[in-house]
Amino acid sequence: MAKDLLSVNVYFPIFMKKRNFSGKAFSVSSKNEMGDFDILPYHSNFITLIFDEVIIRTPDNEEVEYDFKRGVLKVSSNEVKIFLGI
Repeated sequence: MAKDLLSVNVYFPIFMKKRNFSGKAFSVSSKNEMGDFDILPYHSNFITLIFDEVIIRTPDNEEVEYDFKRGVLKVSSNEVKIFLGI
């Protein structure tokens, strides 16, 4: 089952004093200039600017949400890295 999950890391600049996230997820949802999108396990390599919010759905059926102005999302090798507040 763990192989069907994404590895997700969310990073904030130190001055924002917000807690980084690191964990597994079923999916990640956000928005770019083309509209809403979802990242699922085994998504192709992808990088985009993101806006407004990101939602991470964890294996514990929790939704971790972050609101922000803009950020960068990168997907590579089943790993999602999200840099917010840039």
